[in-house]
Amino acid sequence: MKEKLTCLKWFDILILTLIMFGEGIYNSTLQYIALTNQTTTLEENLTFSSFQNYQALVIQSIWLLLAFLYLVFRNFDFSVWTRHIKLEKWLAVKVISLFLISALAMDLYSLISYNLSPLTPSLSQIFPKIDLSLLLYSLLNGFYEEIFFLGVCLTFKPQYIKWTFLYSLIIRCSFHTYQGLGNALALGLLLGSIFFICYQKWKPQNLLPFFLAHALADIFGLTILTYLFYY
Repeated sequence: MKEKLTCLKWFDILILTLIMFGEGIYNSTLQYIALTNQTTTLEENLTFSSFQNYQALVIQSIWLLLAFLYLVFRNFDFSVWTRHIKLEKWLAVKVISLFLISALAMDLYSLISYNLSPLTPSLSQIFPKIDLSLLLYSLLNGFYEEIFFLGVCLTFKPQYIKWTFLYSLIIRCSFHTYQGLGNALALGLLLGSIFFICYQKWKPQNLLPFFLAHALADIFGLTILTYLFYY
């Protein structure tokens, strides 16, 4: 019987990147070009209807299935990840702490770069848009992105982790450019580094808090001070 693969190779991460983020990087780049050419606005790029949420849910599910089938073809040992996805006593505390740390870091970046020009909608704009489509998509997207950045990108031999970590930051940035280059860099470098450091330092390692904290960020936006300043 063929031995299961527990450490991915460099070509695996490239193929999985193409499957999972190829379309997202392409579309984000087009939106960024439109943003710089002033043929669209940041508000338009950040506004999604329920239909668009469901559409993204379906498309992302297809990419996830293709990525899964590729890993099955590679005879990957999924227990490498599943043993790091579990309920635990302090799960809620970790999720909220991770969200707050990330949100405050983004607020600090906003203060320095934009004088707290809101990078996310206000409460009155957000809450009417929280519907089933957003909740479902956010839960899937939280898993989708972090299983790649903390799962795929860290499933390498220890001596290569620093390089796959840097690679993960670049990819995080690349499909967030539709939010503007500054925000893409913040989400990629700042958020990516916080998630990486916390995942490496928190024991036992558990991917679930990162899935859920990411989902919270998709639902409410990565900000705390915006809410306090406007209400």
